[in-house]
Amino acid sequence: MRRKREPSPSIAPVLEGKRLVVLVGEGGVGKTSTAAALAYGHACTGSSVAVLTVDPAPRLGDALGIRDIEATPRAVALPGGPAAKGSLVAMRLDSKRTFDRMVERYAPSREVAGALLRHPIYQAVSGSLGGSEHYMAFQRLSELVESADQDLLVIDTPPAANASELLGAPARLTGLFDTGALSILAEPARLLARATGTLTRASLAFVIAVVERVAGDSLRTGVGDFIGLFGDILAGLEDRTTAINELLRSGQTAFVMVVRPRSNDIARAIAFEKALAAIGLHIDAIVVNRLTPPPGLDRVRSRAERLVEAPAQARGAVVVMEREMDSLRQIESKALASLRDAMTGRNAPVVIAVTSLDVDVATLDDIATLAGELFAER
Repeated sequence: MRRKREPSPSIAPVLEGKRLVVLVGEGGVGKTSTAAALAYGHACTGSSVAVLTVDPAPRLGDALGIRDIEATPRAVALPGGPAAKGSLVAMRLDSKRTFDRMVERYAPSREVAGALLRHPIYQAVSGSLGGSEHYMAFQRLSELVESADQDLLVIDTPPAANASELLGAPARLTGLFDTGALSILAEPARLLARATGTLTRASLAFVIAVVERVAGDSLRTGVGDFIGLFGDILAGLEDRTTAINELLRSGQTAFVMVVRPRSNDIARAIAFEKALAAIGLHIDAIVVNRLTPPPGLDRVRSRAERLVEAPAQARGAVVVMEREMDSLRQIESKALASLRDAMTGRNAPVVIAVTSLDVDVATLDDIATLAGELFAER
């Protein structure tokens, strides 16, 4: 007998009145394809949508029919062609260029901006700072929100296993550029003179040597110059961080988590949702992705009746396969039920179950099929 699944709501109501949708979740759960399908489906309703990825791999561009997805918006074909009421563009995050634009925006003059952009310390950290992809993704989104060129912005964030990994980058970034900390580095001789213990002195000497190599300049002069140049930028960066935090917590933003239908993944997703709630961020929807499809309609007939003309060896293989698939469906059903039980209450996230496609999401047709699953009311 074909098992009847619980109804799965549409993602459409979650997007009503939103300007920003943030996709979160671990790696390998289908977050990139879900972001693309969500953006595609909403654009097909007549809205102007942009989807942004921070993943350097070309998967999103391939799936959307774009050969090279770049930092500049690239148009995605929608049903109806030029006559389509909505529009969709895709772009890739350029962390370095976003950082450069911040410098150009907040520097007191073009001369100061140019000097800072050329500074060896800035060049060393702006393109390789750990966690900067998360931070610069939100910076870029803030720019796009301000531009108001699209009705909805969708971001495919980097894989993150915990809330601090996803949202702690702004604090780490401003901490790195804290002028007090850099001032200490500007006087290495005094720092070493006050150090006690061979290990401490050796560690400090190593750190100073590394920074000196990065600067390619006298450490004291290089860091001192950097402090002077970066002061105004730091103030603007902190103001922007505050604005981003307010945007993420506003009614304009929806968080969508993507998770696999496995008990361990569901447990981590529940913990992640609670961690975000603890810092004032609300998950609006949880997409349980890649559920095993339900058995075919022919399962209403007995196995003996269905396989009466099949060779004996084939019948045995079909029996084993059907049992394994049924067992997998039971495992997924229990995991999905545990998630729904955990997500109860007035402001609980909507849980949307999406059936796995027969093939990997690799074409625009696959994206359209996935969008149909997300936006269907079942």
